[in-house]
Amino acid sequence: MTPETLALARDLALVLLIVEAVILGLPLLIIPFYAIKYLRRLKAPIRRNLRKVGRRTAQVEMATKAAMAMAVQPFLWAGAAGAGVRRACRYLARRR
Repeated sequence: MTPETLALARDLALVLLIVEAVILGLPLLIIPFYAIKYLRRLKAPIRRNLRKVGRRTAQVEMATKAAMAMAVQPFLWAGAAGAGVRRACRYLARRR
């Protein structure tokens, strides 16, 4: 290949890369524009639904905490009782 042909191929490759970048970048500019444009229309229903979701999430969180407290409480009591018995045994062992 001659240097002129190589330079022409390089220039064509650069042009193709620029066109490709523009084509790939165009949706990244158009999609946010329309998303912002139509967001105003969806704001009220979305807020209402988000409030409902927030309330339901709080209810589920409270129920989960109550259920876990009941499920874990016996283990906590057993662990605390075991620690108390060990501490009492150490105390009695030192007193002798």
